[in-house]
Amino acid sequence: MSEYTIKTVHSKAYRIFYIFMRSVIGFLLKTIYRIELKGIEKVPSKGGFILCSNHQSYIDPVFIGLLFPRYLYFMAKAELFKHRALAAIITFFNAFPVSRGAFDREAIRQSIKILEAGEIVGIFPEGTRATDGNIKEGQKGIGLISVLSKSPIIPVAISGSNMIIQKPHKRLYFPKVKIAYGEMIDTLEIIKEYGSKNATGIIVEQTMASIKKLYNSIKI
Repeated sequence: MSEYTIKTVHSKAYRIFYIFMRSVIGFLLKTIYRIELKGIEKVPSKGGFILCSNHQSYIDPVFIGLLFPRYLYFMAKAELFKHRALAAIITFFNAFPVSRGAFDREAIRQSIKILEAGEIVGIFPEGTRATDGNIKEGQKGIGLISVLSKSPIIPVAISGSNMIIQKPHKRLYFPKVKIAYGEMIDTLEIIKEYGSKNATGIIVEQTMASIKKLYNSIKI
């Protein structure tokens, strides 16, 4: 993949337009899907961390990102950036590419850069969608990024988004969508106790366990 640069410092014009777009689209989403947010007050107002969520639908980054109180830099599959119009839109909303099925050093480097700037990286640790509502195993990438950047993790679960498009019906549905945020996982304590090498897997396990617990509390 060619090198991709993402901005962690934005102009005043960008910030105004971003907030406007987020407010308008966020309001529409809340109205149409009767979105219920739980635990959003647990999100710190400053400082970098990794936001890890289960993944049910292509629209999950939209639901989470546009109803989030801060800038959120989501990893998005590299294939999406091959379409110029779509790439422009998701880049505006701070997405950056990751190659699935491979060890993507560039995506890891970008993630660490974002976290060191005090911003938030959003990751779907399952690596792919689980449209049946079941949560898959987490990939080791989140543990590696957390260890290398020494960043904490906030787990989040989304429920209902997998029912928006139901095969084989060629139509949209409008289910209620719920999003729940959990307590921050202090990964530094895990690293201190188990060492960097062993901490990677333990961080993944604790993160996925937290996501599953949150999901079961809001499961539709």
